[in-house]
Amino acid sequence: MPTASITLPFETPALILLVGASGTGKTRVSRMFQPSQVLRADDFRRMCADDPGNQSVSGAAWQALETVLRARLNLGLTTVVDATFAEEGLRRRFAEIADEHGVLSYALAMSTPPDLAHTRNAARTGTIRVPAHVVDDQFAQLREASPKAEGIDRTVLAETLPVLGAALERLAAEEDRTADLADVRRVFGEAATELFAWDAASSDPQFRTGTFAAGNESLCVRWVDDRDPFDWRFEARVPCRTTGCPGPAWTPVRSVAELADAYRDAPADEAECIRCDC
Repeated sequence: MPTASITLPFETPALILLVGASGTGKTRVSRMFQPSQVLRADDFRRMCADDPGNQSVSGAAWQALETVLRARLNLGLTTVVDATFAEEGLRRRFAEIADEHGVLSYALAMSTPPDLAHTRNAARTGTIRVPAHVVDDQFAQLREASPKAEGIDRTVLAETLPVLGAALERLAAEEDRTADLADVRRVFGEAATELFAWDAASSDPQFRTGTFAAGNESLCVRWVDDRDPFDWRFEARVPCRTTGCPGPAWTPVRSVAELADAYRDAPADEAECIRCDC
């Protein structure tokens, strides 16, 4: 018997602000929503400076984020903004944007205790780790926040929502749509999977084949169903080393790095030719 879909308490369309100090779990909470719905300040800083923690580009990053936000709201699309929103002026600014577009604004507030937020933040590396005193300042600012007075229509506490259930339901639906690529994703990752497609007609009668392709270049691989979970599942097609043999030969590939080696015809493992058994 199918279970009922989880319903979240947000009208559609809406502008949803994830409000909480660094380390309070905003990004995890955002997994309830479709990835295309979520605009992250860190992502826009990364796009501007190759560094999500580079505060020197925050002005440009927020300008770019607001441009995308307005485009989405113009189309009547619910949009989630992942940032601390510790500053009152920033909360007011986004409440005004929601009003301009005739949509409700929500503050989706984190209630994670400060000690846990500090622990999570301390575990981060590089520029995404925020100085401890900044985290304290964010908590202090948010304790003084009054979303309703600042123009935000409604406040929802993240702890009152079925966050995990909604996230798992969304991921399960995505998994159903992409199950045919599960093994490719598991071995080579999401980004490489975007370069891959299974061949409509396999180039090898005994194996299922597929192709990594971009531009006018391609690399053929085949899936080896040997029922051994500890062995490789994919082999890449490479030229045979024997002079005059047309090949092809196949070499194990267990990672994107080994795909790159096969592309350069410098495979990490020896290749086995199907014609000359070399």
